Amino acid sequence: MGRAVLYVDGMNAYHGIRSKYGREFLWLDWFALARQIRAQDEILAVRYFTTIVAGEPDAARRQETYLAALTAHRPEVQVVRGRYQKKTFKCRSCGDRWTCACDPPVAFRTYEEKLTDVALAVAMVKDAAEGYGDTSVLISTDSDLNPAIVASAEIAPERTIHLACPPGRQPPSRTFPPNVVPFLISRAHLAASLLPDAVSAGARTYERPEKWR
Repeated sequence: MGRAVLYVDGMNAYHGIRSKYGREFLWLDWFALARQIRAQDEILAVRYFTTIVAGEPDAARRQETYLAALTAHRPEVQVVRGRYQKKTFKCRSCGDRWTCACDPPVAFRTYEEKLTDVALAVAMVKDAAEGYGDTSVLISTDSDLNPAIVASAEIAPERTIHLACPPGRQPPSRTFPPNVVPFLISRAHLAASLLPDAVSAGARTYERPEKWR
């Protein structure tokens, strides 16, 4: 039996799962999923990195309800929040994503996720350097995390690093050190890892949003 630490890239996992299965598995118990994919290991920690969506109040409320239900049901899950930063683009040339035919050009506003990848990468490398657990499980296929994967593998060559690819995502094509092992999270893993439809926490009850059923 090993001792595993899981790092969940919340947005990468969300978009992968949704692209493959719609909203069926968004009400997910990440600690239960950790036990599904690493049944032979002791789960030391599940660190869930995410950012509350900006500019979409209904979606943000669903996300807050989910995080409250998750942490109430699974206090073992540590939620680490980033933030969204506003970005403004002005149309510049025909064919650009942010263009229009207006004169003068119209400015488009969007949001960029900040801090989440950095926080995940730092936690992953720190745990490897300090020998916290002997197995890392990264749930993401974001190539921005490749330097953290390589650094963890080189710092602790005796540590196995599993890249658990969410459904709807492909394993990375690049070559990693030999102690880095990719695999796919299956539909069966997800189906066995849902939160109860209603989670009570003291006087509060958090219910699975209708849109996520």
